[in-house]
Amino acid sequence: MGAMAARARGAGGVPVGRGAIRGRSPDWVGSRAVPSDKRARQRAAREARLAAEAKRTKRRRQIRNLILVVVVAGAIVGIAIAVSRGNNPAPQTKNEKLQAQANEVAVKAGCPASPTTPTAAAKQKYSAAPPMTIDTSKQYSATFKTTTGTFDFALDAKAAPVTVNNFVFLADKDYFNCGSFFRVIPGFMNQTGNPSQTNAGTAPGYTIPDELPPKTANPAAQYPLGSVVMANRGTANTGGSQFFIVAGSQGESLPNTYTLFGSVTSGMNVVDTINKQGSAAGVPPDVTQRILSVTIHES
Repeated sequence: MGAMAARARGAGGVPVGRGAIRGRSPDWVGSRAVPSDKRARQRAAREARLAAEAKRTKRRRQIRNLILVVVVAGAIVGIAIAVSRGNNPAPQTKNEKLQAQANEVAVKAGCPASPTTPTAAAKQKYSAAPPMTIDTSKQYSATFKTTTGTFDFALDAKAAPVTVNNFVFLADKDYFNCGSFFRVIPGFMNQTGNPSQTNAGTAPGYTIPDELPPKTANPAAQYPLGSVVMANRGTANTGGSQFFIVAGSQGESLPNTYTLFGSVTSGMNVVDTINKQGSAAGVPPDVTQRILSVTIHES
């Protein structure tokens, strides 16, 4: 029995268990065996897969972050463009620029900001045509200062005394000041003379009789370029304050049913400029120019 006990304890008196390896130090009790080459390869492959997966995950995260940055940047740029457009309206067209320039000149002269706003003269109403005050033996002319330049025309007091007298009366009352050329048809005429800024209405509250010109031998030259003609409502003796300036062949060939009471003597280029800014419909013109003042001269 003593021998058996000695064998059980082993060298140094340390007990030897079942897991002890013969010939090894007792501290190897329970230690795992060294991995085989196969296991090492398997572990290396597993680690490689994990590393590849981590790399793919990192790349996906980078791509996602990049997309987020692009989206945010795009939103910021879009907001910036919207704000910029809000602060800086779309560029004006040529006609819009010309209209803005005309309006600026008109406002500086004391006219309403818009060419469609009735002028102060719209409140002037008369129950009858003015009494004759002009001297038909004298020469009368008018200087028109407009938002695009100045022109002059001679008044024919001998051929149309009533109409000229009416025109002089209204001009002296500043009736035409700030009035628009509200109806302008290229190749035809430029119409004005209504403080309501339209070709409708019964301003100035009365009508005058026609003083028609004789019929010409050449119908195409009934009203030569630059003729200043009293407008009417399509029937006899319905003129009042509205008149037009012939600016093209369509106006020249009108039938002799309109009173001719003057003709442009200088500044026809201004009349042409106004006419070219008209429209096919006439109302409204593409650019609406205005009369700033009318000055009557007598000699």
